[in-house]
Amino acid sequence: MVQEEFIRKELAKVKHPENKRDIVSLGMIGEIKQEEGKITLLLKTPVNDRKLQIGLEAQVRQQLKGLFPGKLIIKFEVDPSLEAADENRIPGVKKVIAIGSGKGGVGKSTITVNLATQLKERGYRVGILDADIYGPSVGKMFGVQGRVPLQADEERIWPLEKNKLKIMSFSFLLNEDQPVVWRGPMLGKAIEQFLYDIVWGELDFLLVDLPPGTGDVQLSLSQLINLDGAVIVTTPQNIAILDASRAAAMFQQVKVPILGVVENMSEFICPHCGKGSQIFSSGGGDKLSQTFQSVLLGQVPLTMDLMKAGEEGIPVVEKDKQGVIAKAFQSISENLEKELKRWEA
Repeated sequence: MVQEEFIRKELAKVKHPENKRDIVSLGMIGEIKQEEGKITLLLKTPVNDRKLQIGLEAQVRQQLKGLFPGKLIIKFEVDPSLEAADENRIPGVKKVIAIGSGKGGVGKSTITVNLATQLKERGYRVGILDADIYGPSVGKMFGVQGRVPLQADEERIWPLEKNKLKIMSFSFLLNEDQPVVWRGPMLGKAIEQFLYDIVWGELDFLLVDLPPGTGDVQLSLSQLINLDGAVIVTTPQNIAILDASRAAAMFQQVKVPILGVVENMSEFICPHCGKGSQIFSSGGGDKLSQTFQSVLLGQVPLTMDLMKAGEEGIPVVEKDKQGVIAKAFQSISENLEKELKRWEA
């Protein structure tokens, strides 16, 4: 007798031809019946699509070929409840939110890391995917430098766990000085693997820190997965707003809800007198949110503690839970929750 666990492990290597997820996580494996000299496998599909069934049967037979003696019989059953599984969703992950901007240098990774930390403080299970292939910085904000020995098997990788957050970054797979010279299709494949070949487990939120601009990574992400929304990060000055507008327009074009805008570096708070100064401009985040009929989720001031935290590897929200930055992110996380509920209504 062949162990059913062994069969299911092999079937987990078979990907659905359309949404690229494995047929085990999609719930397509029914009964596995073993009798003398044969194994009968029941595969479930949401509709009676014979072309899809023939393709799946061919993949399954190829994967199980030569692994056990006897005859393999494959039967199909239509299960309409699986229709929802055809959506591009990560197993166990409830909400996937992209954090984007039109340009670099606006503090997008800082916003991602501290927002994730604040959501964790509110009792949520949170993961961070650093999708900036060329300039990953999320790991450094948690004190992780360069290549990391991650738990893995033949098909999957487990994310790094830091401060009760699950984190995956391309930088964990490379030496610090190793360049990335990739074209668009390779970027798309990397994003697909980071979404579906990482064992995220049960998460309430997965925040995806995007690279600047509106290029291959952003488009691949919107095609590979059903995003629950996007948060646009900008700074107050006009040039940043112009670039952020392009990012917001791209999300609208691919039908991703814009949950709101975060204005970073809204003012500089002097470490000596505690007074704030608008060193760039003012009102930019509010103006951008109105342009796209969204909301201003919140404003994050620039402080010495925030800048030091990025270098020390401890998110400032974690380090000073009652400070001005923590309060700003508390407001942002509360407003984000409200917007998610509004879009779900």
